[in-house]
Amino acid sequence: MTNPAPPSGTAAWQRLGRVTGVAGLATIVLIFVAVVGTRDEPSFTATATEFHTYYRSPDTDATPFRSFLFTVGLVTFVWFVVGLSILLRRAEGEAAWRSAIAMGSGVLFVALGLSGIGNEAAVAFRAGDLDPQIARYAFDQGQAAFANGRVALGSFAVCCGWVIASTRFLPRWLGWLAIASGVGLALSRISWTSYIWLLPYLMFWLWVITVAVLLLRRNFRGVARPG
Repeated sequence: MTNPAPPSGTAAWQRLGRVTGVAGLATIVLIFVAVVGTRDEPSFTATATEFHTYYRSPDTDATPFRSFLFTVGLVTFVWFVVGLSILLRRAEGEAAWRSAIAMGSGVLFVALGLSGIGNEAAVAFRAGDLDPQIARYAFDQGQAAFANGRVALGSFAVCCGWVIASTRFLPRWLGWLAIASGVGLALSRISWTSYIWLLPYLMFWLWVITVAVLLLRRNFRGVARPG
């Protein structure tokens, strides 16, 4: 028997682009399904008793499944981060430090997000035995982890946008959109108890959708050739 021929360089890049695009869209769908219809979280000024009640009364019997979907969505986002970073590294050329930082920042965001989800899931599981003050602390800790994660996500967006705007691997306006959302995400850490982060956060996910669609439609015929 003869071994099958390895895929050509162009085919490999085409496959990577499609996998990255699918991962980006799958992330959006999984996270949206996980969060739609959930209860509003208590505000930062809520009492300890309100936090305790929040953890003791989960949304529905589907709450564990929603948490599972959100976790899978974050892991799927790692696929998007790694795939896009590899594509941008090729476009960036030698000394591809921006795409390397983008990959590390994206993975760090997911790690912080998973730690927050795990913490809240554990608190909800043991809520009946928890002191209300501990419940409030657990909530604040989860929100702080998410706020720190937004800085990492902002770093990912800025680095990706920088490469896109300078190499035109994708439309240049997408690069500037990523930079704008990334700067906004990073600055939102200054006032992490406010909801000002929602605007750059939504801008970022709009950017992910657009990038994913363009990667699915793109022809990578020229990408495999060294620049």
